[in-house]
Amino acid sequence: MVTPATGTYDLLFREDGRPLAFSEFGRPDGFPVFYFHGTPSCRVEAGFADQAAQHAGFRLIATDRPGFGRSGFQKNRRFRDWPGDILALADHLGINQFGLAGHSGAGPHLFACGVFMNPDRLKFIGALGPWGPVASPEIMSSLNRLDKVFARLAQKLPWVMRIGFAPMGWAARFTPNLFLGLLKNSVSAADKEILDNKEVAQRFREMQREAFRQGSRGAAHEAFIAYSDWGFDISSVCVPVHIWLGDEDIFVTRKMGQHIADTIPGVKFHWVEGAGHLNFADWKSIFASCRQHIA
Repeated sequence: MVTPATGTYDLLFREDGRPLAFSEFGRPDGFPVFYFHGTPSCRVEAGFADQAAQHAGFRLIATDRPGFGRSGFQKNRRFRDWPGDILALADHLGINQFGLAGHSGAGPHLFACGVFMNPDRLKFIGALGPWGPVASPEIMSSLNRLDKVFARLAQKLPWVMRIGFAPMGWAARFTPNLFLGLLKNSVSAADKEILDNKEVAQRFREMQREAFRQGSRGAAHEAFIAYSDWGFDISSVCVPVHIWLGDEDIFVTRKMGQHIADTIPGVKFHWVEGAGHLNFADWKSIFASCRQHIA
C-alpha cells in the first residue's frame, strides 16, 4: 500500500528569509526522524516510507530542500549548508535527538549531516540507494552514459545544467504521464514493475509536479553540486549508518555502492538481490535496523 499524498505542510522561515517546508508522516508520538528526498523530488516522497515508519514507531518529518516544492531557493548553496537548516528545524520543533533517513539524491545531504552534526543529537542515518561522491575517480568510471555527461557539464559548463533540467521540470508539471513514461524507460526491470502499480505511479506524478512547482532551478543547482566536489569526505561520517542498495540499481552503481561501503567507518551495508533503485519496501528493514540506536 502507498499512503495517499498529503496536501498539508508547515513553513519555517530561516534568518535569510527563506521558507523551509516540511510535512509529517509516521507516528506523531514516535522517535523523530527527518526524511530527505531524492533528486529531483520533494517531501511527498516520504509517503512511500509512511507505513514502515508507523511500524517502527518513528515520527517522520519530511522536508523540501531549497528550490524544491515549497522551500525557497538558496543561491550558492553547498551540501554543508543543509545541516544548519535541519538543526534549525529540530530546534523549532523542540527536538533534541533524532535520526535521518533518505533516498537517492539524499545521500550527500545525509552524509554532510553525519560529518557536521554532533553525534549527541544525530543518533543514526538510514539510507536507501544513496548517491556517493560521483566526482571521485573511483566512481566516475562506473557511471552510466547520461551521468557521465552531467558530471562533465558540472565541471566545465555548469550553466548548461539549468538548460538540461528545464524540459524535465516542464514535463513534470504539465505532462506528468510523459514524465512517468520517460522515467520508466530509464530504470531497471525491477523498477518498471514497481512503477506499473497505479498507486505508486500516481504518487510519482504528484511528487514530481510538486517538486518542480517553482521550476527547475533548484534541481539544476542540486545536480551541479552533486556532480562536483562535495567539499567534505564521507570517511569523516561519525554516526551509525545503515544502507540498503539493490544490485540492479542503474543510478547507484555497484562500484558507487562499494566505494561508500569501503569508505564510511562502521557502515552496515546490505545488498538486495534483484532490487533496483525504487525498492521502497526496504524501508521496513532499514528502520528496524536503525531502532537499535535509540536509547
